[in-house]
Amino acid sequence: MESHSLRDLCFVLKSMPYKDRDLIVVLFSEQKGKLSAIARNGVQSRRFGGSLNLFTASDFEIDARTIRLSEMTDESLVQISSANQRHSLEALPKHFEKLSAASCLNELLLRGLPSHKPANEVFKLYSNCLMAIDESPPELAIAIVNAFILKFTQWLGVQPSLTRCIACEKSLAEVAGDEVYPQVSKGAWICKDCLPERGKNGLSKGLMMDAYQAMLNPIRKTKFEASPKEHEKLFEFLEQHLMYFVPGLDRAPLTSARFLKNQISLA
Repeated sequence: MESHSLRDLCFVLKSMPYKDRDLIVVLFSEQKGKLSAIARNGVQSRRFGGSLNLFTASDFEIDARTIRLSEMTDESLVQISSANQRHSLEALPKHFEKLSAASCLNELLLRGLPSHKPANEVFKLYSNCLMAIDESPPELAIAIVNAFILKFTQWLGVQPSLTRCIACEKSLAEVAGDEVYPQVSKGAWICKDCLPERGKNGLSKGLMMDAYQAMLNPIRKTKFEASPKEHEKLFEFLEQHLMYFVPGLDRAPLTSARFLKNQISLA
């Protein structure tokens, strides 16, 4: 008899109550990508323990046969049979900067990742970024989010061009001045000699080197030199880049981003 059971390592991206005791969750599965699922009697259940908490990695047993809750959503749901918590990131809720950064990653995946499409590279990237946020000083959280976005755009095939001026094709080391100027619609930057009227949205060369290194190196081995304030500027450019180039992220800015940027402003 054919088995309909799937066992896989998953992160919880979103959780919301349904009826009295059930939970509807969005899982990020290592094998199957983003899945919507229902956990029967999942509210304060000893059977699931902390495995349904956000940012928690657990071994899930999933009944792959889908059900539909027509009064709740048009999307088909799989049913969670059991879950055993493997790893909980305990430092995240204790620091608002870290919690805001992790929430930003979840929102990016919820809005930008196709459902039911294996995304093993993104799964590893997300896992490593969560751990990096958990382990690093809070002030590095926004730089790690920027690194995640840059690598996520590589996977999506819409990565910005960081190495040369879009107009004169000079490298970052060759262009004059200390800043370059992002061009959202081009997915690139332009140097001061090629931009007749310079605005206030310049990005420092040091910041651009951080971005370039983040695209080349593993997240947990990338050393960030630019300040959190500078990384907020890069984040704003990357957020606009995503809204311009990525379906699903084009309708509105990231909701969680305002909390992340607000923390930088208060620092």
